[in-house]
Amino acid sequence: MSFNGDKIKSTIGVVLGLTSLFVFIYLIRFATGNDIWYDEVFSLSFANRSFGEITAFTARDVHPPFYYYYLKVISSILCLISGRKYFIVVCKIASLIPWLFLFIISITYIRKRFGQLTSGLFMLLITIMPQLPSYYFEIRMYSLALLLITTEVLISFHILTNIDKKNNLSWILFFITGILTAYTQYYACIAIIGSYIAVFLSLIIQKGLEKKRHILKLLVSALLSVILYLPWLPVLRAQITNISGKYWIQPLTLRSIAGCIKFITLPVVYFGKMPEISAGLLIIALLVLTVLFIRHGKRDDLIIAICCLMPVIIVVLSGFILSAMGTPIFVYRYLIPTLGGVWLLVAIMADRAANRKALLLLILPMLLAGGLNIMGIRAEEGNKLATISHSYDVVSDIPEGSVIITNFDHVCAVMSYYRPDCQVLLYEAEIDKLLPDMQGNITDNVHDLDIEKLVSSQDKEVYFWGSFNSREEIVESWTTLGINNELMDNILIERYWINVYKLSGAVK
Repeated sequence: MSFNGDKIKSTIGVVLGLTSLFVFIYLIRFATGNDIWYDEVFSLSFANRSFGEITAFTARDVHPPFYYYYLKVISSILCLISGRKYFIVVCKIASLIPWLFLFIISITYIRKRFGQLTSGLFMLLITIMPQLPSYYFEIRMYSLALLLITTEVLISFHILTNIDKKNNLSWILFFITGILTAYTQYYACIAIIGSYIAVFLSLIIQKGLEKKRHILKLLVSALLSVILYLPWLPVLRAQITNISGKYWIQPLTLRSIAGCIKFITLPVVYFGKMPEISAGLLIIALLVLTVLFIRHGKRDDLIIAICCLMPVIIVVLSGFILSAMGTPIFVYRYLIPTLGGVWLLVAIMADRAANRKALLLLILPMLLAGGLNIMGIRAEEGNKLATISHSYDVVSDIPEGSVIITNFDHVCAVMSYYRPDCQVLLYEAEIDKLLPDMQGNITDNVHDLDIEKLVSSQDKEVYFWGSFNSREEIVESWTTLGINNELMDNILIERYWINVYKLSGAVK
């Protein structure tokens, strides 16, 4: 097969772009449920606070505040239309909005600068490739950070490929996008440092009359960014001190590099050996594209490669450095905001190979991995939608003012949000100290004696939402205290199956 000029390339790009739009519309349905998980409780709680309270509480969290400002603004606007009843769905929509901005950027700037094929393939890749889709409706900062960092990559490239122009507006956008990203998430901030390094290295190898002025503008932008970040540095230091030595994340090892590759390329789906096969084919296709790109690359190709890859490289290196220093605070999902640059480079490399007969063979592994990944999303998120209706009914049927006992901090947090009118207790365990202050209805480290007093007083209905196999051992041990239990239901809360018991008795 051969390609006859730009018309076929453009047609393929249009088809791929439209496919990404249809997939995105399909994904929207998964944002219509009330299912939430532990981290999302923080987001929802912040969004219900004033801007001043967000700033104060965020200082005790593990992230900077800009995403929570964004969430509050968007959710407040959308709630004027939908009402507070749909607050969870509204907050999920806030995570979908960055995809729409990426789509606009793709069909405008990316299409104009790199061509229709690059535009369409880029949008399809960031819509379907492993890990990415679920973050478009998760109530966290990853999709916003993805938009910001991808935008920073494109601004960087625009500046560097117009070296003989002053580009004052581009530099202003570069600075603003960078500082907003730095206040969105700490690893996103590190990725922005990667963008600054990319621009600096590219300017060093550049030639042009405005080269020295651009270096000066880069230094001024960096200095202003540091000045604007100085007020937050004491907070950052306190946050690091707070989590150091007691964070759950495991230290990074050399195997973690393979883990990063696996995270980016392996579809999350149960389908025999197909996920591993597709990941292997995808890696081979990416290697072939890289070889072709290097062999036939031009100066601008080197610049775009540096701009696209430096953020993810710096994030991974920083993760290893922090781990070596004894503060392992890196998990693979922190790569998500940098993947826009990665898949943009892949789309550009594919466009460069578009006159080669092997193009479809190189794109097919991407479509296979992405298609399998969407199958996995459909299975997991579809199951949540199917079960959340019943689960939410059970949650709603608990009488007002009841006491809900849990033995898992994630379920404790979620139940405290679902039922702010109930007292939620965490059995023989601690919860993040920020949550009781924000939610106001959580008490942790309760023990058998506390529960015995609650049940025996008979002032309130008492329920136990038991997680894991230990739940049966717990209720059995309570029977020795004269506490009776009635198994009412088995439901899915967060990502875990919960036995719902009603406690009574305390017979002496």
